[in-house]
Amino acid sequence: MKKNPLVLVFCKNQIIGKVKSRLALKIGKQKALFVYSNLVNKTASIVNSLSSDVHVYYSDYIEENDDFKSPKIKKFIQKGNNLGDRLINALSISFKNFSPVIIIGSDLWELEISDIEDAFRILKNKNVVIGPSTDGGYYLIGMNYLDTKIFENKNWGEESVLNDTIRDIDDKTNIHLLDEKTDIDTYDDLYQFPDLKIKL
Repeated sequence: MKKNPLVLVFCKNQIIGKVKSRLALKIGKQKALFVYSNLVNKTASIVNSLSSDVHVYYSDYIEENDDFKSPKIKKFIQKGNNLGDRLINALSISFKNFSPVIIIGSDLWELEISDIEDAFRILKNKNVVIGPSTDGGYYLIGMNYLDTKIFENKNWGEESVLNDTIRDIDDKTNIHLLDEKTDIDTYDDLYQFPDLKIKL
């Protein structure tokens, strides 16, 4: 039976001092929270417009009054000791009813609807699609089935994540890489986007 596609959004709850800690070192916790709120709202504006189902996974508790407003959106809480565990848990549940599944974070000011639509189109011919980020990680990963080792034993937050992820995918010919984009984690990242920075 053919399953419908799904987008998973992983985001942190908007709690001062718990988001964008590296950025906060430069601009302060309050402004870092403001930046992150703008990033989450941008992400919401994109996924609200998608025709596919969307599951939003919050870090600590479900936000009832957020900008994720589409009737196709459901909300959950992440479960697991590290990001890899949390991704595997969410994907294990998702693949019971959906395929392919694409995961995005909420750190990307450059995110566009076309990035997600292109990823779903690519997954008709490839098993894995990845959107590399300039810090050595990735802002998007999508697949047609769950291979848990892709998310196991990774140094999350380090610049080795993308290369280690590709290393653990068995069939390298079935991987497609999207255009590289910049996750906003530091002041240098933020400085590249004046339309976001000016809101401080």
